[in-house]
Amino acid sequence: MKLMRWLVDEKKIISLGTVLRFYPPFLFFGIKIKFSKDYKRVDIKVPLRGYFKNNTGVMFGGAMCVASDPFPALLFERLIPNTLAWTKNHKLEYLRPVKSFITLQFEVTDEDFDFISTELQTHGKVEKTFEYYFYDKSGHKVAKVTSTAYLRANRKESDRARAESGNEREKQ
Repeated sequence: MKLMRWLVDEKKIISLGTVLRFYPPFLFFGIKIKFSKDYKRVDIKVPLRGYFKNNTGVMFGGAMCVASDPFPALLFERLIPNTLAWTKNHKLEYLRPVKSFITLQFEVTDEDFDFISTELQTHGKVEKTFEYYFYDKSGHKVAKVTSTAYLRANRKESDRARAESGNEREKQ
């Protein structure tokens, strides 16, 4: 994990989307991931592969769960330093059968960012529920995703950062 953070964050040798593409669940499903440069948006494409069609010939719902689950929490961990985030609740509502590749776009609005930042500073933790959709190649909504991200300040990292800034002040 430290190697990945070093390659992606410090050296910028490889993009986070490329790293995640080789994460076993995403690799197996052939999921393509692209982040915006500011990490406020992620675009995801899930192909319809023969080995995850269900008995009626449409996409197995597990592929949609794998593709949509981590991204609200992951984006906020990138956007707000010293924050731990994970998915607390995740729900899919199927709207129509999936017979082609599907796409999903998740975007953090300025209002979402401001709310979460304020709550983290005030309370040290926050839960936020997001709704977003999967679309088929014709642009029809095929599934509604409702995902609740739980975020909290990483006290160890915050304490370490404070200690380091205190050490720098002492040196001066």
